[in-house]
Amino acid sequence: MTDMTVSFLFIVMILLAFFASQYNEKEVVPRPVHETVVEERDEAKKETERLMLSIARLQAQIESLELQVAARDAKIAERDAKIADLERQLAEALEKLRQRDPLEAYNAQSVRARHDMIERLAAAVREDIAREEIEGLDVSAQGDALRFQGSGLFASGQGGLSGNSLRIIRLLGEHLEGQLPCFTVGSRGAISETCNPDLVLIETVQIEGHTDADSSKTSNIDLSMRRAMSAFTAIAPDTSRNDAPPMLAFQNLLGQPVLAVAGYGEMRPIAGNDSPEGKAANRRIDLRFIMYVPPGKDLIPQTVRDISRISAELQRRRGQP
Repeated sequence: MTDMTVSFLFIVMILLAFFASQYNEKEVVPRPVHETVVEERDEAKKETERLMLSIARLQAQIESLELQVAARDAKIAERDAKIADLERQLAEALEKLRQRDPLEAYNAQSVRARHDMIERLAAAVREDIAREEIEGLDVSAQGDALRFQGSGLFASGQGGLSGNSLRIIRLLGEHLEGQLPCFTVGSRGAISETCNPDLVLIETVQIEGHTDADSSKTSNIDLSMRRAMSAFTAIAPDTSRNDAPPMLAFQNLLGQPVLAVAGYGEMRPIAGNDSPEGKAANRRIDLRFIMYVPPGKDLIPQTVRDISRISAELQRRRGQP
């Protein structure tokens, strides 16, 4: 027993001697360094956790935005589908109307074409007003008319356009000159199924002058005519003393210029005359578009070639050469 104990102690001493020989003080990390490394490690872990939370929040926001975009796209697709369905229903209704009553169908197409043309002109003039930064002048589509009104159009008692209003009406003439060829005959008419697939035609573009209720009814009639003529000369300027204004070359099926002038004085107010704003609204210019209404089914143009035949027949019925 004693020998075994001595042997065990001897082995323990040998192991202690071995471990003692392996000890190297230089390989021991100083405590301050160890604590610094531990602090940096812990801070890095915290920073990593913060970044992971930020990433998670950003991913959640992205997913939310993607859901919103998907919902918006779905609404847009639904709206487009409804528009397409309404257009299909309109086309079907027009086709049924055409089959049942060609005159009603043609007149409905004329109303639609007039509406689109007036809206195009209104949009173009609004751009002119915005570009020129003009205040006190408004333009709007009103059924069969394009309306100009506002405090900047005419002062009380003023018969002629001037300044900004004159410049805008001249620009209107340029826009109108771009629209009329597709809907008129004459030397400047250029009807085609490309720009006018339903072959609808303009009978008259009537330039109407209006006044407020100041002064007498008779003098207001004269004042409104002067306003209408001022707009007419701005839209259709006389470029030569010997020739008519080029705008008068746009004609209707009776061979008449489509441009016409009328003055209504105070008889057709659109607002009350008991306030400066109402009076300014009534001092206005309306461009009223009157479309050709066929007097019979045989006078509905089916092709561009039909238009000259129909024009000759209408002039014959009017007793014109």
